[in-house]
Amino acid sequence: MSKETIISLILAFPIGIITGLYRGVILSRYTRFSELRNEVLRIIRTIDFMQETGTLVITNDHDVSKLSLVVSDLLFLKHRKAADVVAQLQSDISEKKQNAVAGHIMIDVYNSSYIEWQKSANAITPNKMVIFSFWGKL
Repeated sequence: MSKETIISLILAFPIGIITGLYRGVILSRYTRFSELRNEVLRIIRTIDFMQETGTLVITNDHDVSKLSLVVSDLLFLKHRKAADVVAQLQSDISEKKQNAVAGHIMIDVYNSSYIEWQKSANAITPNKMVIFSFWGKL
């Protein structure tokens, strides 16, 4: 091997290790964010509701309270806008539940809100500055 090839290998090796580690950190940050977004979608999709005798009955919304835990995780990871969206979703879901309990909302309105909640949760994006930063949390 020539001298230039050996120097290139010596220089490329640490650079390759550093960039590989950096890519791994970026991937783990995005994966963590993705897991939280999927958790929000799962919580919303487990809400069961139906029309009974002229009123809307919500039979399963036990996991909605866990959205506040997702909000705190997103805030810890510094995804402020995503945390605000999830907090707004939790507030809207709770408000619609109270209206359903009081009999002020029909199933078609609740169903359209249910679809919008899923769209909003699916559209949550990470803070790219945090994903690509050197100082972000995992």
